[in-house]
Amino acid sequence: MSFSSPTARVADGLYLPEGASVFTRLRVAVRALRVLEKKPDDSVAAPLFNASLDGDRFAALVRELSQSEEGRALLRARPSMQGSSIDLDALRAMPEGTLGRAFAKYFDDNKIQPFESPYEVRNSVDYLVKRYRETHDLVHVLTGYGTDALGEMELQAFALGNLSLRTSALILLFAAVLQPHGLPPMWRYTDKLRAAFARGRRSAKIVAHPYERFFSMTVEDARRALRIAEAPSAQG
Repeated sequence: MSFSSPTARVADGLYLPEGASVFTRLRVAVRALRVLEKKPDDSVAAPLFNASLDGDRFAALVRELSQSEEGRALLRARPSMQGSSIDLDALRAMPEGTLGRAFAKYFDDNKIQPFESPYEVRNSVDYLVKRYRETHDLVHVLTGYGTDALGEMELQAFALGNLSLRTSALILLFAAVLQPHGLPPMWRYTDKLRAAFARGRRSAKIVAHPYERFFSMTVEDARRALRIAEAPSAQG
């Protein structure tokens, strides 16, 4: 993996040089994860965590997206879901039941703001690394996984099945060993993780869509249009 990160915070050891070894990448990932455990929305640690272990995976996703017109259009336009690009007041004014309204409600209910990152976009790989992080909250809305510790683990299992991200596997491993944020022993919720993983595998790639075009749809219609598989409990 030769991918380097354009964003760094040297004081925290968050720096990924070109040609870094697997050991260095793992060390940077662990440091970023420790920062994120205390501050989940850290604007440097979050994208760097994904870049450190999954740069090659995002490069493969760029190649995959480049095979379709829709994917090429996304990579050309590079739409942003940074906080500065989201008009929450406009989304709050959308009809009840729409994805846009539900997205705004998500931020209001959790008393948080849309993600902002200084992550520099040099190329399409950088863009997908950034896009993956800044759409995290919207994927919560689309999948229905909660923002509590267990819901976050389910979303990581979904992402592991959907995108085969090493970072998701590392988060799940840390959760199993350390049981942070009041998580029970993993054996108690293994079935939920297996279901989320399988659901991720059945769903279309979550970085492949111009989500902004779907805000006026109902959440259910947007989920179908984006090919997000139903949760097992919702299947007949």
